[in-house]
Amino acid sequence: MCHGAPISAFPEAKLGAPFGAQVHGYSYGDVGDKRIAILPDIYGCNPFYQGMAAHFLNKGARVDLIDPFHGLGELPEITREAAFARRNKVQDKTFLDAFGAYVSEAGVTGVIGFCLGGLYIFELARRGLPAGLVGLYGFPQGLPNDDPIDPPFTYLSSIKQPFVMLMGRDDEPVGRDNIDKLEAAASSAPAMSLTVYEGVGHNFLPLLDSDAPEKRALAEDAMRQCEETLL
Repeated sequence: MCHGAPISAFPEAKLGAPFGAQVHGYSYGDVGDKRIAILPDIYGCNPFYQGMAAHFLNKGARVDLIDPFHGLGELPEITREAAFARRNKVQDKTFLDAFGAYVSEAGVTGVIGFCLGGLYIFELARRGLPAGLVGLYGFPQGLPNDDPIDPPFTYLSSIKQPFVMLMGRDDEPVGRDNIDKLEAAASSAPAMSLTVYEGVGHNFLPLLDSDAPEKRALAEDAMRQCEETLL
């Protein structure tokens, strides 16, 4: 699965203040030159992302933890099957149209997305969203949807807006073949700053808590790239 449990590298996890207009979510803080939007994975606004929001808040940013699944109910069980069943009800293009309007009106300066949110980062870069953009574990082959966005592999070389994409070599949900294909495409996609970390898979950022120095070091490098892009 993607993320869920809080990690000690982040502050205590708690929900921010609910908000909702074009999109819904939870806000953290009301001052700061930087405003960051977090697009979570298919499990939603869980304690991992709450802690991340608090982390960026402590760094001086305003933070909005976005809930792409607003109105679709809570997960009946914390399983990949249940999460994808709910994810499949999200209308991708419609959601991103609304998200783009929110970014413009709210003055968002940076967006970070994980898993499904990582797929959205590809599309936001394609649309030229004027913000710092970071994706982790995005799906360059796309995901099926009733209101689909194009697979990133079909447009990578045409993207002009710079963005960062962080992947693990052994990412089973994305597929190692797709990781290799994305790496091969990077030379013709100069807007993409791609890092593929060896020896880890789909959900490596919680390795910030790892007791293994080499694993923790790669997660720290990923977090460094996130902060340098967003803050």
